[in-house]
Amino acid sequence: MRGLLDYYKYFSDKRFSTLAGTLVYFLLMSVTPFLFWVTLLVGDVDFSKIMSHEMFSAVAPVIEYLQTSAQSATGSAGIILAVTSLWSSTNFFYHLRRSGEIIYGSRLKRGFSLRLTSLLAVLATIILIAFAAAIPFLSLAVLNNIMPSFVAETISLVFITMIAFFVAYLLNTFACPYRIGFDNTVQGVVLTVILWLLCAAGFSVYLRVANPQKLYGAVAAIIVFLLWCYLMVNCLVIGIIYNAKHCVSGGTVNGKLKLAA
Repeated sequence: MRGLLDYYKYFSDKRFSTLAGTLVYFLLMSVTPFLFWVTLLVGDVDFSKIMSHEMFSAVAPVIEYLQTSAQSATGSAGIILAVTSLWSSTNFFYHLRRSGEIIYGSRLKRGFSLRLTSLLAVLATIILIAFAAAIPFLSLAVLNNIMPSFVAETISLVFITMIAFFVAYLLNTFACPYRIGFDNTVQGVVLTVILWLLCAAGFSVYLRVANPQKLYGAVAAIIVFLLWCYLMVNCLVIGIIYNAKHCVSGGTVNGKLKLAA
């Protein structure tokens, strides 16, 4: 318990929650341009299947709306819109690395090379989404037709956890300004995934017992989406901080740490 309190004190003293809020801002700036390029490169991805689980109920309506807007934009997209949207889609990854440099206490890297690396991360994420959309076991609607509901729920949750682990690993690795191996990343990744699952489950319970529409009215879906994103990004930042605090000391990981590209 003392260790948890010390960790919380370190998190609040360094004002890392403000860093998470900044990342949420750049995440929101990146979502629609990213969905625009998902549509251009992959086509119409069935996000309703990916987000059919109850834990995504807070964000599914907003994501579906943004996807519809992005699909409409692709119909009359010019070269200027394509280039600027591609640049905007890299904002989250770009500032994720910048935030990692702050957390790890590393020197800042050149902006242009980091922007290119962020572009590669965007393309890798598009491939990951296309792969996830092709997995039938992510859809509860499909599973409920062939097996009992509790079995379908368990299988869907297992697949969601596996994908969440892979996403958290990629984000933790990308945020680190050093070249670190799996052994030096996995602890923070597991912490992030556990916190993601707990927050998502807790948020779904909150939506059942609360009534945000009465408080926020027509903008309730947007407010809930922002709060959900803020919690999830905080979970990611906590995992990154854990790796920086426990796996990196004095600029070395097992004496073999090097700056990443």
